[in-house]
Amino acid sequence: MRLATIAAMTVLVVLPAGAVQQRYQTASLTPTCDNDGRCTTANTIAPMGPDFIEALESKPSVEAAARRPRSLDANGNSAGGMVISRKTGARARVGVAYAARFQAYIDDLENNHGARVLFMGGIRPGRCSPSSEHPCGKALDVCQLRRGVVDARCNLPGRFTLGRVAAAHGLFEGGRWCNSDYGHAQVDVTAAACGERGVRMVQRQSRSVQLQER
Repeated sequence: MRLATIAAMTVLVVLPAGAVQQRYQTASLTPTCDNDGRCTTANTIAPMGPDFIEALESKPSVEAAARRPRSLDANGNSAGGMVISRKTGARARVGVAYAARFQAYIDDLENNHGARVLFMGGIRPGRCSPSSEHPCGKALDVCQLRRGVVDARCNLPGRFTLGRVAAAHGLFEGGRWCNSDYGHAQVDVTAAACGERGVRMVQRQSRSVQLQER
């Protein structure tokens, strides 16, 4: 019987990575026909080389990459935590845990108080301490040229208003200190606001007297 052979087609079959006892294979489909036009297809399965299989299976998946812990710096800051001005595109990096708070602060200043934040300063090298919370991502300088002096082009509100806006977002504004750091906002209250220290002392003394009288 005379046979006619049609050129083989090669199909790549990809099986899920990590499947038990499965390998990436090729299937050669070769139709063979007789004189009456009846055709049959012979399937031949040929495994790919072991080096190719090992390379594919060892490639990390997207899910595995997402599960990896982010690298931390010396102060425990991870990548991310970006604060961005919606008006100018100015940006600064802060701690991931505090980014939403600082972003809401900047948005409030620009949307409701006419500010236009041209530049900011966030995380900086060093060791986190009560005197500087920048290294641990807990502080943000807004338009500061130097301590207590901001760029007038940013149109930040006055010291009292800026302190009130910061407090509304769970932040302390440095302009409230006697040694003013106007333009600096931070998460923690590391020193009392100017004029509040004496009031607090009186309050503590009053509570102490009341306890003694009881």
